[in-house]
Amino acid sequence: MPNMRSIIAIIALVSLVLLFGCTAKSVPQGQYDTLAASCSKAQADAASSLASEVAKTGAANEKLSTCTQEKQSLESLVAVREGENAQLRAENAVLDAARAKTSLAAQYNATIGYYLEAFGPGHVPNTVRLKNIDTQVASMNDSALQTLWLGVKNCQGISDCDNAKATFISYIDGRITALNLEAAAIVGNGQ
Repeated sequence: MPNMRSIIAIIALVSLVLLFGCTAKSVPQGQYDTLAASCSKAQADAASSLASEVAKTGAANEKLSTCTQEKQSLESLVAVREGENAQLRAENAVLDAARAKTSLAAQYNATIGYYLEAFGPGHVPNTVRLKNIDTQVASMNDSALQTLWLGVKNCQGISDCDNAKATFISYIDGRITALNLEAAAIVGNGQ
């Protein structure tokens, strides 16, 4: 029976320990309810805050996606515009080259104009008119033209002068025609 007494003593001791241990460490029901309500409220607030942050993240991701699409669209537009600008620069270079030819042709036309003022029908060459031709021919930087002009200025006799004038005018007409053809070819090849 000693075992029985020991068992009963152990059961009593365990019951007392459990009884005093649980009551000594237990929280009053009011405090428990307050703590449980506080935890439930904190949990609800955290869930609400999490949902709000998830919604904000979704909106931010959507805005980022929209911005990325707009950026790609603008980059595409910039690439198109850069291509157009390159084409316009190429066309501008062609037009500049053609303009240089037609500008030179215009200078030859001005030379003919000065020549006709001096030697045309009803005109008598004088120092001012000859000086205008000298200045124009010198500005052209065309050695063949300068040589032909010296032939006109220094000619001797009617036949020699008529030949020098005809050669001078023929050369200028040929240069104007050649320059206009070159300008047309530049524009034609550039398109």
